[in-house]
Amino acid sequence: MLAMPSAILAWLTERVEGSWPEPAPVVDKLPRAMPEGRVQRLAGGGPYGLMFDGRLDRHHGRVALEVLENSRMAGEVYFRIWEDGTVEPLEPAPWIAYADGDEAAYFEHNRIAYAHLRERGFLQG
Repeated sequence: MLAMPSAILAWLTERVEGSWPEPAPVVDKLPRAMPEGRVQRLAGGGPYGLMFDGRLDRHHGRVALEVLENSRMAGEVYFRIWEDGTVEPLEPAPWIAYADGDEAAYFEHNRIAYAHLRERGFLQG
């Protein structure tokens, strides 16, 4: 088991407290440690279907939580929270829509993004 760094736990706590109408039970269930490299549900059932899945890993001696945030309203956001609380957007992240009219590029990008997420252990059901 890998301990959840306090800055990562603080970020998750703040995000839950700012999103859930009754956050205390959700915050109480946030993991304080996780098996390294294994995706698990961090929080779910929030407003608009908001949920967070994550995997805790070591990267060059630092600990980071890789997160896939999903909401029925806003789609998916893919990012990493480093042990100091810094948030880094990750790619390839799924696109919720295409703006330039290139439907083929949109679907190709999302095929690549979802293959990457499955390879990292996300989207396993």
